[in-house]
Amino acid sequence: MDNLKKYFKNYYVLNDISGILFWDNATNLPAKSIESRSDQMSILAEYIDQELRDLNIIKEINLNKNKDLNDYDKKNLLLMESIVLKENAVDGLLKSQLVKKKLKCEHLWREAREKNDVSIIEKDFNELLNLVHEEASQLSKSLSLNPYDALISNYDRDYNSSKIDKLFEIIKTDIIPQYLNLEKISKPTIFKSDLSKDDIFQHTNLKLKELGFNFDYGRIDQSMHPFCGGANKDVRITTRFEDNILETLSALFHETGHGVYEQNRPTELLYEPIGQARSLSVHESQSLFYENHIFKSKSYFQVFNKIFDGSKDMHQSFIEHYHTVRLNPIRVSADEFSYPIHVFIRYEIEKEIFNNKIQFKDIRHLWNKYYKQYLDIDLPNDTVGVLQDIHWYEGIFGYFPTYAIGAMISSQIKFSCPEYQSFVDNVSEESIYKVTDWLKNNIHQKASLYSSDEMLQNISGESLNSSYFLKHLNNRFIQ
Repeated sequence: MDNLKKYFKNYYVLNDISGILFWDNATNLPAKSIESRSDQMSILAEYIDQELRDLNIIKEINLNKNKDLNDYDKKNLLLMESIVLKENAVDGLLKSQLVKKKLKCEHLWREAREKNDVSIIEKDFNELLNLVHEEASQLSKSLSLNPYDALISNYDRDYNSSKIDKLFEIIKTDIIPQYLNLEKISKPTIFKSDLSKDDIFQHTNLKLKELGFNFDYGRIDQSMHPFCGGANKDVRITTRFEDNILETLSALFHETGHGVYEQNRPTELLYEPIGQARSLSVHESQSLFYENHIFKSKSYFQVFNKIFDGSKDMHQSFIEHYHTVRLNPIRVSADEFSYPIHVFIRYEIEKEIFNNKIQFKDIRHLWNKYYKQYLDIDLPNDTVGVLQDIHWYEGIFGYFPTYAIGAMISSQIKFSCPEYQSFVDNVSEESIYKVTDWLKNNIHQKASLYSSDEMLQNISGESLNSSYFLKHLNNRFIQ
């Protein structure tokens, strides 16, 4: 296995370089430098592609299949074979074209979103979509999956559209009907702070350290769309400053959940497939655990006394803000009850994109239609509509379902974590540490050793069960 591990170390190091360039692209890149960055990332993508196209790696995989491997190496080998199969499924020229078009579309999206003008992005987005259709077609042939499932497998190998349809039945049959019948608030409470951005960063950084984020191996910056990226041992978190400071803090806690998961993966396995995060759904479960079950818990707000005035009235306003169902067109700002509906809408549109090959005009129409049908929201403009998320304009399709699956997993984890109730009863550095240490030992350190369902079976005694998610929502919003 040693030769295979050398190939994969090169592969992951090259991906690390790509991750840092992507972070820089979103945070620091000068406006006129996009063309040169596009060339850099396109050529780098070719090198990454070539790394796992080497015929010797196929020989090594076949050679190791005939060896008497331990269980760990058997799982590692299966993951290696799966990655090589996927990397070789899409031709190098198409990958290069995708990288260039994605970078162009991402920058056009920023302009279109800011100006609320879909005409800026429509033509290039449709061209990107055509490339993604070809990518999905090539993947589907190699993986023996339908095109959309082939794309979903890029982000979660444990779920396909058939399984997701069954999981999302609770959204259609339970959550949407309840949401439409609930009394909803249309205007959120605006929380402001007199502190400067630097002071807010300084205060929150102390809290993020308590949650396990290691600033010796990571940093936090600003970007238009919050994300977690970077490289092994160099995790980059970004957030955006909103008029409502709570949205900034919520995004920070969300991305910190991603960052801590990355930093806690087993050091000795960082450059092996079995040492990677299991899936984006599990990744989202960690970010949503930090955001929903720590930051938005009734007992945690007290730690932000330095940012707000710390009064009981402010605490009550915080609870009402995060524990009330609201009419909100923005997914990332949505309350937990309506959040899965936002994801469900995107999932339904993605199925239309790949089943019926609709393009931008039809996507925009469906977006507005579904927001009215499922969320009872008339969208005022495209900035808060079809332009609100960056994903599709980066060529990322099949990712959105992981947000709702992650929310379901995070709820099951909450009810299974023996340390969580002590944290709720008494918020302290010690109680927070016990929760995060439990997450580290039972989820982060396991990396890709277990499937999502195996991991949940180990900690809760059963595979993914959506009833935990419904129980959490009912406890927080209904009772």
